[in-house]
Amino acid sequence: MITFLKEGWKAAARQPFLVLTLFLYRFAWGFGLYKLAQSIILPLMYRHPGSLEGVPASQLQLFLAEGQFILLKTDISHSYLWLLLGLLLVRMVLTPLLNAGLYFSLANTRLNAGYRFVRGIRELGRSYYLLFAAQMALTLAPLYWVLPKAIRSISAARTYEALLWNALPYLGGMLVYGYLLHLLFMFLQFGRAWSAPLNRTLGTLLRHSPAILGMALLLLGGILLVSALVTGASLYWASFWTLVLYQAYRFLETLFGVWTIAAQHQLFKAKTDLF
Repeated sequence: MITFLKEGWKAAARQPFLVLTLFLYRFAWGFGLYKLAQSIILPLMYRHPGSLEGVPASQLQLFLAEGQFILLKTDISHSYLWLLLGLLLVRMVLTPLLNAGLYFSLANTRLNAGYRFVRGIRELGRSYYLLFAAQMALTLAPLYWVLPKAIRSISAARTYEALLWNALPYLGGMLVYGYLLHLLFMFLQFGRAWSAPLNRTLGTLLRHSPAILGMALLLLGGILLVSALVTGASLYWASFWTLVLYQAYRFLETLFGVWTIAAQHQLFKAKTDLF
């Protein structure tokens, strides 16, 4: 496992074009969503009573009641909801294309960086759309059974603590299930990029699942630790340098993501005899 992590890091380090492209993509999405949230929240905050010290509770209740009325009783939220839906659809359209360029680039390092990324989109885009659709369908399928049970369990809660504890098993189960599906479809995309038979791809996944899960959890734990440190620093030390630190973290998060995929790709390539 350590060998594949080292080889994966070397492979990720040899992909500056991929890392920079994905970082700029994430940065653009983050900036766009920030400006969207700002345009929604700022108008609602104009009537905020300001500092809560010495402010009667009735003024704060009036502010909350006005905000609730504006959001629920007027159509001001409709345009934003449609915009969010449109952005979600755009993201769903772009994700398989980016994956196609990424996975093809890892499998064809002999080609020029920009060329192989575009060629991967052109050659693998359609099949990756099908894989993405299958992944989304399998991810959402359990909601048909889980959602009614979760709603009944949450409705029975009498306190916020009980609400949290009632919701945690369903949320945790969906997260674990979704992540396992993510690993499965990662290997299916490896197989498609290498034109490997499905039985060989699934055989590699099943035979080496402990190493696959171990690498995935190790790198996931690393980025979660860095995320916790950055979040703690931003809460304790709010300044311009905190913003710089956050952007550096976003770059590091992107690098970790490429490293994770590259490490799993090294395992797949070695254990599926694709040399």
